[in-house]
Amino acid sequence: MSLNPDRVVCGPLLRYIGIDYARRTYRASCLIVATDREAPPLIVELGNGQTLQSQGELLDVYRDLYHFWRYELLIPLSDEGQEIKYAWDDLSYSFHVPSYLESMRFMFYSCSGFSDIPEETKKTFGETLLWEDVLDRHAVAPFHVLLGGGDQLYQDRMMKEDFMEPWRNEIVPQKRLAMEMPQSMLEGFEFFFFWNYVKNFGFKCRAPVAQAYATIPSINMWDDHDIIDGYGSYPADMQGAECFQVLFANACRFYYLFQQHTTMTLARQHGMLPGSIPTCNHIVTTLGPDIGIVALDCRGERTKFDVCRPSSYITIFDELYRTMPPTVKHLLIMTGVPLIYPRLTLFENAMEGASSFNLATLVGKTGALGNVVSGSLNKWNGDPELLDDMNDHWTAGNHLIERKRFIEKLQIFAREKSVRVSFLGGDVHCCGTGRLYSKDMKEKEEGDPFLMVQIISSAIVNVPPPQTLLTILNNQSSYITFNGNVEEKMYNLFKFSPNGNQRQNKKLMGARNYCAGYYDEETGKINFWIQAEKEAGKKGTLGYLVDVPRLVFGEAGTRIALSNKEQLLQSMRIDNSLGPGGFIKPYC
Repeated sequence: MSLNPDRVVCGPLLRYIGIDYARRTYRASCLIVATDREAPPLIVELGNGQTLQSQGELLDVYRDLYHFWRYELLIPLSDEGQEIKYAWDDLSYSFHVPSYLESMRFMFYSCSGFSDIPEETKKTFGETLLWEDVLDRHAVAPFHVLLGGGDQLYQDRMMKEDFMEPWRNEIVPQKRLAMEMPQSMLEGFEFFFFWNYVKNFGFKCRAPVAQAYATIPSINMWDDHDIIDGYGSYPADMQGAECFQVLFANACRFYYLFQQHTTMTLARQHGMLPGSIPTCNHIVTTLGPDIGIVALDCRGERTKFDVCRPSSYITIFDELYRTMPPTVKHLLIMTGVPLIYPRLTLFENAMEGASSFNLATLVGKTGALGNVVSGSLNKWNGDPELLDDMNDHWTAGNHLIERKRFIEKLQIFAREKSVRVSFLGGDVHCCGTGRLYSKDMKEKEEGDPFLMVQIISSAIVNVPPPQTLLTILNNQSSYITFNGNVEEKMYNLFKFSPNGNQRQNKKLMGARNYCAGYYDEETGKINFWIQAEKEAGKKGTLGYLVDVPRLVFGEAGTRIALSNKEQLLQSMRIDNSLGPGGFIKPYC
């Protein structure tokens, strides 16, 4: 790269949007943040040597200097996979697209940054070692897509920035909530969010991460740390305070620009699915003809009592029924926080006596639980640090009914469409696997529409939680009756640590990790490999395999099993009832 380093401050960043199977067209975008007021075209070279050009679309300008240039990528799919080369002046990279009938190799990750922890700890673990492992794996068997499950960066150090001094110095909660933002804070929020994205996504500070983003298109969905720790799970008066409103406005602006290559106004045009308010947009798309995916926006419209609003679920399921190709055998549901996870009842009970801004009632607790619960205070409102984390969980008391209704809708979809539903979640800084299943179908998993596997993969950068906490959660993870004949439980996946030692806690492992996913064309399974760090501070991972079978159930299952994939896709060419693009209405 011979470009002036001050000209391009971030990018190129690739984003995958979807495939129009009727037109055999792959859709993605490329974002470059540069000082150019008139951007040069993006030159794209296909696998057959044909050259295309894409003109830049200006999305936004930061302080009249840095321009957000978005380039639309429309790639004709062929019968073979392709390496697509692209160039922007002297910058040149490549990425891989699958063949028309091929499903994508994917990598799921979460928590790609450090919390507010000592620098010495950060140096001990290293910031990009697992990303380097991803790039090594990509060089052997290229990934087609990265699935960012939340916390693609951490805004936690914001509280220590100089512009936050007025908030830090005000110790009376009521005065904090009523505080009017001085100009220094208004400007400080914008400055912080922009440059924190540049630091985390750019080549200057995190080259392996930037290399991955430039060579593997992403599907991203935010979680709390993309905004601020625990956002959406605070009391309504705090969420409505001017400080939080200004913070959230800046978080939204730069999340949509850097991670989605769009704005809230243009989100639908650029392939997103609107929620109930402009700050919330979901993603429904496919990873090739065999795999569908829903990235649920669990932050944009969140409150302490709702992860998503009822209208969002209606919109998402309407989109699933309308747009999923008849070839789809697996549906991945990507949420920030896992849907299946050990219950937090023990911690919730421990905190019932805690007042909103006082830890004093917990100080007297002793033993392991006391140490975990009373470890630190949340820097935004003074609650115990674990409290907002608990409120974030689907298995917290506030969200259990919503969780149950969501899963039951997915059970209906699985039965009607003969599609295996699996969950991808992160956030919790450990890895594990859970499942829902029919009690009388344990030996016939391929025919059980209620079998739903949860992959928990976190964190790719951040450090693991205290072993004490994981031990408590492991002891809380006995089976639970979900409804009727359906139970949920955690797998005993980790019988051995990556270093070969036998483990007592076989359900949750506190090692940094990511998950690589591969569709097996012969068996119809998805092979999920949880790649866990062998030793902190040294590159290298060990894989733990979780096989998820396809679902063969009812007439739909028989039809999919007996039909030719290409014929099913070709039949979509003549189905114009779903919009001008065949079936993918949002991508037109």
